[in-house]
Amino acid sequence: MSPECDHRNWPSPQVLKVFQVSLSGVLSPLTAALWPRNAYARDQLPERVLQFGSGMLLRALCVAAVDSANRIGAGTRPGRIVVVQSTGEGAPRAHALNAQDGLFTLVERGLSGGEPLERAGLIGAISRALTADTQWDAVRDVAARPEIRVIISNVSEAGFRIDAPFPGRLTDALHARFTQSPDAPPVFVIPTELVPDNGPRLKAMVLELAGGGSQAFQEWLKARVRFCSSLVDRIVTMPADKPRESLEATLGYRDALLTVTEPYALWAIEADPAELRAVLPIESATVVFAPDIAFYRERKLRLLNAVHTATTPLALLAGVRTVREAIAHPLLGEFQKRLLFDEIIPATNIPGDQARAFAHQVLERFANPWLEHEYRVIATNQEEKFRIRVLPLILASFRTRAVAEPALQRTDKTSASALSLAAAAHLTFTQARLESLGEAARIPEFAAATTTWMTVLKRDGVNAALQTGVVPPLPKGEGVRG
Repeated sequence: MSPECDHRNWPSPQVLKVFQVSLSGVLSPLTAALWPRNAYARDQLPERVLQFGSGMLLRALCVAAVDSANRIGAGTRPGRIVVVQSTGEGAPRAHALNAQDGLFTLVERGLSGGEPLERAGLIGAISRALTADTQWDAVRDVAARPEIRVIISNVSEAGFRIDAPFPGRLTDALHARFTQSPDAPPVFVIPTELVPDNGPRLKAMVLELAGGGSQAFQEWLKARVRFCSSLVDRIVTMPADKPRESLEATLGYRDALLTVTEPYALWAIEADPAELRAVLPIESATVVFAPDIAFYRERKLRLLNAVHTATTPLALLAGVRTVREAIAHPLLGEFQKRLLFDEIIPATNIPGDQARAFAHQVLERFANPWLEHEYRVIATNQEEKFRIRVLPLILASFRTRAVAEPALQRTDKTSASALSLAAAAHLTFTQARLESLGEAARIPEFAAATTTWMTVLKRDGVNAALQTGVVPPLPKGEGVRG
């Protein structure tokens, strides 16, 4: 693999010679026999983490972070992870993890400083996988063990509500710990779902569900469980059949859980750093412990997620399939640059230099030639995402009139605001009414501009609207670096 490849985690040549190809010419499956001898002794590490979920993001970020800390081995290692597969449709992943002895391959592909970067390695931090539907007693037993110090979750935003299975299961698992090991050390619960204030929200759900139980259990929850908000940021996509076959041929084995991601990664956890460090020693350049992670949350929500959500309807209306294709598109690419540098950054409280540096990094991530990040997937829950990610930017921009006033000076009285165009495309794509935008719909300048853009989209099409919305070009020396 080229141009840059990290072979440190790859199986030894001797092992590959034995396992690379069977007599039938078919690649052999990944098993523990391929774990490198110069890596850490997996079987000797205790199980210290219980993880609800086995999806690609957890594997590419959280499991990889624990694996990396295990390799460094300075002081206390974070140990191994017991995975709980929460949904029936994910049961094949749990089966695959057990069949592969908890191993999977992580392939990082992308751009770093404009240069291609590619590396691959085995991740060995998972010890085993349990299925909640059929092995719940075993899950409760694991949760009750005093050496389990961390519980991680990623059950998707849809599963992160009180009437979904996960909060009830977590409450029951914690009750098992209360019943069997009431004096066990405190356990840290770290949700990674992309929900604001996910720690306090999960705590509120657990306390409400525990309200029908004993007062002693409720007091134990408050004293012995630390709910920590966290933010995860890494783009992970399912490899297509042909790239998968090519990667597996290079690796020399079949991997049912082959995970392809970008080089960039961030996991920010809100907690007392010293307290969390004592039980989960995984801090690094990509894992941050901080008493307040609002900066990281706002930066990602506004400078990455909001751009995705604002662009998605325009891209789909224009027939553009992926993020990579959009950033290379002569109109959509320019639209995203203007949206970021001219409108979103001024509408945030993020320091300008830091915001621009992160925005340039975002655009480089969007241009990753290896990731198939499809807008049809990003469009899931579009209305809710637009409300959370984009509407606050619209309110900030139009209330300060930094966008509205110059735009309304145009002779046709049509605002050239990229946010207004994004809102018009959103309403067109979702077939929602202007009133669905709530407070923003009551700002006269924004309402007029958005209504005009909707007319342009219907009458002239998305390309004509984009052509109007992205010209004139950025002044030389401003915006995106050439």
